[in-house]
Amino acid sequence: MKKILYIAGIIACVVAVGVYLENWRGETNAAFADLPDSGKISFSCACYGEIQPDQSLFWALVDRGVPPRIVENIRIPLSSVLDMRKIYPGDRYKLEYSSDGRAEKFELIRSPWEKYVVFRQDSVLVAEKDSIPLTRVIFVADGVVENTLWESMRKMEIEPEAIMNFTDVLAYDFDFVTDTRNGHRFRIAYEKVEFGDSVVKIGKILLAQYITKEKAHTAIWYEDPSGRTGYFDASGKSMKKSLLKAPLTYRRISSHFTHRRFHPILKIYRPHLGVDYAAPTGTPVVASGDGKVIYAGWKGGFGNFIHIKHPNGIETTYGHLSRFAKGIRRGVRVKRGQVIGYVGKTGLATGPHLDYRVKVNGKFVNPEKYAFPAEPPVPRKYLKEYKKYANSVLDGVKILASARKNSGRMAAVQK
Repeated sequence: MKKILYIAGIIACVVAVGVYLENWRGETNAAFADLPDSGKISFSCACYGEIQPDQSLFWALVDRGVPPRIVENIRIPLSSVLDMRKIYPGDRYKLEYSSDGRAEKFELIRSPWEKYVVFRQDSVLVAEKDSIPLTRVIFVADGVVENTLWESMRKMEIEPEAIMNFTDVLAYDFDFVTDTRNGHRFRIAYEKVEFGDSVVKIGKILLAQYITKEKAHTAIWYEDPSGRTGYFDASGKSMKKSLLKAPLTYRRISSHFTHRRFHPILKIYRPHLGVDYAAPTGTPVVASGDGKVIYAGWKGGFGNFIHIKHPNGIETTYGHLSRFAKGIRRGVRVKRGQVIGYVGKTGLATGPHLDYRVKVNGKFVNPEKYAFPAEPPVPRKYLKEYKKYANSVLDGVKILASARKNSGRMAAVQK
């Protein structure tokens, strides 16, 4: 009897399994009823990554296994909203596509506020730039130097890049390394772009003013009706001189211009017709003006030496360099502020420094005191308009600075 019941149980299980499989087959057939006759099943794929240095978008995707045909399908609409030559390292991408070669969605994410999207619309791929508006402001600060200019400006929440731009604007007129003193006053107005609480970009310095007991050094950004731009003082004179005040950032002047100096190595008195700027080995040295290199090589006691000829009969030399910058050789043209070499102690030198010399019409001059010619001033026909503009900038900065003192906050005006 037990054997009969056991066999009956097995038969019942087989029947139940058969019924289940039949039902499953029916449901499965219904679910795949719409598939192509070929029976191929496509599935979704995703690709994420970041553009690497010297890598194009094409190879970034292909190297991740994306078929070239899909990349090309994306590229065509994307190129309508983005210059494909301007895809940079660090740009992030995200691609969704099917295994049968159908691109569904692509995103190129440049920043939290800038994104490019390719998506399917009515079976066609289209692209658009998806960006969030940024806030453009004019930031104003007015303060007093305490200890160092850098520390004083940073305390007022001025960005490092803006501080560097401030000193660059006034570099032709004032030496911030040797002449900065406690009690000096500074005023600055500059553009910046913000995204929420983050600073995206530092723009132009609109006003740079540094006030000592003797003089107010003022530079105002101005574009005249003819399109010429530059920095000018309150009277309309150009702030840009033929040469920079100094061709490097240095720690101190170890030797000044003199016709009688005791040489520390030769142990004799002889002229020193230049200025020695003490600075660490490797400190970048820049061309103090536009010109042409007429010598770059070894020159006796000067060691590695560069000689540049500038317009208006001006020449400059740079001695004791540790090495030359890439591409610096005889015959090449250089721009004001371009790195040409690096501080060293080659030749007759007791320590790392730059021997910097200037000639005007064949005669050595003291670069610390010589009044180098400035570029042309604001044209006379625009001078009245410029002075009106300059006064409005100066008055506006004072008003905003005063408002900041009263509120205890930095002054910023949205553009």
